[in-house]
Order: sequence, then structure tokens, then C-alpha cells
Amino acid sequence: MTLRDLPDFEYLAPKDLREVCRLLQERHGRAKVMAGGTDLLVHMKQRIVIPQYVIGLKHLSDLEYIEYSEDPGLRIGTLTTHQSIAESPIIRERFGALGTACSMVGTPQIRSMGTIGGNLCNGSPSSDSAPPLIALNAVVKLLGVEGERIIPLEAFFVGPGETALLAGEILTEIQVPSPPLRTGLTFVKLPARTRVDMAAVSTAVLVTLGLKNQICEDIRIVLGAVAPIPIRAKRAEEVLRGKKIEDELIQRTAQRASEEAQPISDIRSSANYRREMVKVLTKQAIKQALGQAQSA
Repeated sequence: MTLRDLPDFEYLAPKDLREVCRLLQERHGRAKVMAGGTDLLVHMKQRIVIPQYVIGLKHLSDLEYIEYSEDPGLRIGTLTTHQSIAESPIIRERFGALGTACSMVGTPQIRSMGTIGGNLCNGSPSSDSAPPLIALNAVVKLLGVEGERIIPLEAFFVGPGETALLAGEILTEIQVPSPPLRTGLTFVKLPARTRVDMAAVSTAVLVTLGLKNQICEDIRIVLGAVAPIPIRAKRAEEVLRGKKIEDELIQRTAQRASEEAQPISDIRSSANYRREMVKVLTKQAIKQALGQAQSA
């Protein structure tokens, strides 16, 4: 892809976040923010979006970081790349499924350029990073001309390609609380055709067991690519919450999750196939998360 493939636009290079927010508000509806550019430039080439202005963030290097302390937990700057997250020792140790998900994003070149904030702000139902982050009860920090606000990531997605960002707002940070003791988290993905494709179905499952027993104290099941947004399978979670996790209950939970999915047929696969794969992946993810929690 060359610049000649793109529609005409004016490139803006703000020096700080306040200027980013001001430019976004002044040019609301006519400007797009570019972080890594792996999604935006493709969409511009395909004329899916034709912004008059592109606001580049490449000069805001202080938005690229991974920081962790037991309390409050993990903090990831919006410009942190998928590759950095996948290779981070603390994420591998404490938030492994998030690293796994980021390692599955596209090709090595895309992972080295694409950012976690850009991936979330794209609002794709097939986002690889969203399901494990939602399962981990992550929140996002948003900055606008009127100040900051923090909302659950689960509430950040409002429709295909649509997020809760207001005019003049930018996502600056993802915050993830430290998981409780005896917690396991896993992410499994069925790509559409090849290993580097977007997910046709993905599932993240978090399981927390009692400190002195095998009772499921908490479970979070998040489905990707099978609804207009990444969704919690909350009715499925209730099948296991407060009970000892056994094979028969896992089967019922997976069946309930498939019933909560809202897949459509597209070029990737049929709705029926994707619903069936929700059942398969959910069962697999629960078993893996349970094993992690038992050995934690």
C-alpha cells in the first residue's frame, strides 16, 4: 500500500494529549486518530472511512508502557504494541491469556506496529485482546477536553465499530486488577481460515476457586466474534458459579453459552457452525482455566 492508494487527508501531529483532544473536538466527525495505523490505513484504502484529518500519536511516547504492582494491578498505555504485551514477563506470569491473545493478532509485522488502544478503539467484535481483558474485569481511562473518566471495558463496546468514546475523547490507559488467588484464565480462538486471520469464534474464561475447596467462587465467560460486540455469557456463568466444577456442569455451561451467542453467517463461516464452536471452545476454555486455578 502506498500513499497514492489513500484518499487525500491532512496529517496533524499534536505534541500532547490535551492538543489531541482539542483537535478531535474541533474536527469532530472529520478526523481519525492513528496509533499503529494497521487498521485505519487499510480502512482508508478500502474507502470504509475517508477522514479529512488524521491525528498521529507517534510523538506521544509516554503512552507506551506496561506497569504492574499488586495493588492496584496492571496498567497498559494505549500505544503499547501487541508484541510488547505478548513478550512482557509480568503479563506472561500473571496475565498469561492476555499475552496469548496478543500473540495471535495478525502477523509479526502487525503485532509490532499495532497497538492495544487502537485495537480496542476499532470496536471490532473480533478483537483478540478484548475477551481476556473483559474476563479480567479491566477498565479503560478516557481523556477528553473536560477531563478524565474511567469505565468498564465491558461497557466500552456499543456496536460493530462503535465505542463509548465521546467527541474529543481518547483512550489513554487500560487498567487490570490483580486476579484473586486460585484463579485461572485462558483464551482460545478459532481463526476464520488461517492462523493469522481474525477470529471466527473466540472465548476467554476466568475461573476462581475457593481458597480451601474446589467450589467455583467466580467465573467470567466472554465470547468474541459471535455478536455485534464482545459479550459476557452471563446465564452460562450462573450454571457454575457457587458449585463444584464437574463434567456434566461444564457441558451445560457450554450449551448455555452457545445459546447466548448471536452469530451471523458471513464469508468466514455459517451461524450454525459458529454457535457449535462456541460450545466446543467454551468447554475447552473452562477445563483449561480450572486446571490453572487448581495448580495456582
